[in-house]
Amino acid sequence: MTDCTHPSPWRVLLGLLHDERGPLLAAVSVTAVAALFELLPYWLLYQSIVLVLSGTQVADGLLRLAGWMAVALVAKYGLYSFAYYLSHRAAYQVLANLRRDLARRLVWAPLTWLQGYSSGELKKIIMQDVERLEQFIAHHSVECMAALAGPLFVALFLLWLDWRLALAALAVVPLAAQTQCLFMRGMGDRIGDFDQAVGELSGTTVEYVRNIPVMKAFRQEAGSFLRMRSVLDRYQGLVTAVIRRTIPGWSVFTVLLSANIFFILPTGVWLVGQGALSLPDLILAVMLGTGMLKPLFKVARLSSEIREILGGVRRIAPFLAWSPPDRRSPAALAATPGVSFDAISFAYDDTPVLHDLSFELPPGKLTAMVGPSGAGKSTVAHLLGGLARPQQGTIRLDGISLDTLDEAQRASLVSVATQEAFLFRGTLMENLKLACPEADEATVRQAARVAQADAFISALPEGYDTRVGERGVRLSGGERQRIAIARALLADSPVLVLDEATAFADSLTERAFYKALHEAYPHKTLLVIAHRLYTIEQADQVLVMESGRLVDAGRHVELLARCELYRRLWHRQSVGESWTIGEEELLDAGVS
Repeated sequence: MTDCTHPSPWRVLLGLLHDERGPLLAAVSVTAVAALFELLPYWLLYQSIVLVLSGTQVADGLLRLAGWMAVALVAKYGLYSFAYYLSHRAAYQVLANLRRDLARRLVWAPLTWLQGYSSGELKKIIMQDVERLEQFIAHHSVECMAALAGPLFVALFLLWLDWRLALAALAVVPLAAQTQCLFMRGMGDRIGDFDQAVGELSGTTVEYVRNIPVMKAFRQEAGSFLRMRSVLDRYQGLVTAVIRRTIPGWSVFTVLLSANIFFILPTGVWLVGQGALSLPDLILAVMLGTGMLKPLFKVARLSSEIREILGGVRRIAPFLAWSPPDRRSPAALAATPGVSFDAISFAYDDTPVLHDLSFELPPGKLTAMVGPSGAGKSTVAHLLGGLARPQQGTIRLDGISLDTLDEAQRASLVSVATQEAFLFRGTLMENLKLACPEADEATVRQAARVAQADAFISALPEGYDTRVGERGVRLSGGERQRIAIARALLADSPVLVLDEATAFADSLTERAFYKALHEAYPHKTLLVIAHRLYTIEQADQVLVMESGRLVDAGRHVELLARCELYRRLWHRQSVGESWTIGEEELLDAGVS
């Protein structure tokens, strides 16, 4: 993404329709012809009146006109059906292409940028906003063309009859348009607020439903419902405001467009009196003229829907602006590269997180990173994993800047496992092989054994073929984390980052994992963001972080001797690990 500005929604929409412009042009062209056939029955009725007034061969003439009437109706419905077929085929092709494109660009977008969207907002953009395009392409394109072509053909016919009749039929249009513009002034901002409220409501609803177990556990149903009620009230208020603003204008608009009979009839009677118009012509003009503006009701209604669709396109546009990563020539790196952070600074929006951070991860060694919550440890993991880019400074692998590597090479060099372990819907084997689809079963089981996952997977009735749902709902937090670690190990990257990836594991499992990891992968460059400090006593290097800065670095014993922050963290955990309920606490609690 090279520019923070985005093109207009119309330009984006036309770009989306570019590949299907042929079928769409054919659809609107067929619609225009169908609109002409829709007016043909009025002409045939006019011919019937002329025939009856002439009194010659009335029966044969009416029978012939009835046949043409049937042909006109069949042709009209057939042409409209064909137009809708073309527009629907184009719509579904555009939707399929757009969803595939969005899926690709979601991968290209930085994680820090995506985190600015809630899950409800992303769902609304990818599902609802994209689905709205189907309405515009498949339905509105045909309906708008029909609603505009009909009045245009009638106006041209009235102009052919007498230009004064055409002016009389269209006399109310400027006033109706001015009224609509007056009442719709400022509605763009209201529609924007409405769409924002819909996104907020979607996100709040998703959060409310997901957190029902937590709310019940902590008796927070009332508080959470109040938050949900607040969002619903805001949504209702915006809907009410939009309705109150649009109903008066819409009422005046519909009355004015239906009032052209008061201009057509007097003008037509005067023209008949002047001998400039015949009585059958006047009847036809009244039949066509009084109904010619009614299709504009649909145009006005569709205009508000199109405004909403363009709002959705405006929200989709930032995702389409992300470009694919550069394809660079693979850099020559050592089999076990070292890592260096050189004067790295990073901020989320306007909130600084890392300040001029510099350190090195020795190749083939275990480096632990510790510090209080909010010190910036997870941000370091995101930067090294390529999930975000620093605003200042350079991250190097074996002396080569991370920015000079393409995405494929970076992913092959650095794997990241976090405490947020996401499992896709499918089998455990499919989830594990996500990092290395060509891995055989023996390799998968080896990685699972190191991650301490093989035992519990083998104990499942279907073993590695056990199906799991989104977020691994059938597995515990610790089991999901072990699957995520095994998946990272299968990537077989020389640099492995564990961002509190064993936070949910018990102490015995955690110790067994680190022992197996060291034995099975002795040459990996490891960065462990530690949850429990006792697991890093044997680390080759410990980095102590606080407030986005490196406070100290060294081995465990050295830091205990000289670093006050590390000593305080170690003491706090030691007290927590050794704490038990004493006799006095039991007596106070009434336990005997």
